[in-house]
Amino acid sequence: MLHGIYGRGRNWQSIAKSVVAARPEYQCFLVDLPHHGDSGPGAHGDTVMGLAADLDDWLAASGIVVDAVLGHSFGGKVALAFAKNHHDQPLHTWVIDSTPDARAPSGSAWGMLDIIRELPEHFASRGEAAKAITAAGYAPGVGQWMSSNLRRAGDRFVWQLNFDAMDALMRSFFATELWSEVESPAPDHTLHFLKASESSVLSADAVARLERASPGQVFLHHRTGGHWIHSEAPDVVTELLSGALPR
Repeated sequence: MLHGIYGRGRNWQSIAKSVVAARPEYQCFLVDLPHHGDSGPGAHGDTVMGLAADLDDWLAASGIVVDAVLGHSFGGKVALAFAKNHHDQPLHTWVIDSTPDARAPSGSAWGMLDIIRELPEHFASRGEAAKAITAAGYAPGVGQWMSSNLRRAGDRFVWQLNFDAMDALMRSFFATELWSEVESPAPDHTLHFLKASESSVLSADAVARLERASPGQVFLHHRTGGHWIHSEAPDVVTELLSGALPR
């Protein structure tokens, strides 16, 4: 399970536990992508393809062979890149409110960079940072989640994230186009896309293209919710995964 930009593996802990409870034949690995959580920089560059290669390295070093890979938002495109690199093995790929498209940088995660760079470098508490982010127009839950990326430094809190790296990663996300993996998948690959009803990450054109792509191998699931549907409606995502993961 691969988190989105600014996230960490434990963002998916609740869903992972629920999926394993419903499907005990599965194990879920919650990965901190490079520059996130407890992970430092990767070895292959701050790009979508570079992080997919870093994931390969981690799996090989851990002796893990996966049957399925899931990614949300930025992690969804990393999951597609991982699938592109693994045409020689059966694989189910889950893309949660992300897109194979390349386009100009935009959206709430991109806008967050400008907000953070206008805020102080130090805060008295995580709550102070969360309030500042909320005051800039983000939902309180987003502010609280974002403030979890602060770490204590003496009597203050500072950002754990490298925002220059975040900028590079998001620019790569918007520049990377992966429709070939969707429209010409490997014979043993299945791809599932979840489209959140209140999110515009998947455009109308992208939805139409997904609906035409590789019948029997590419599936588009529409669910009610926003871009952070896994935190807003975890039961919806759990039910979908538990029912559709291969048996």
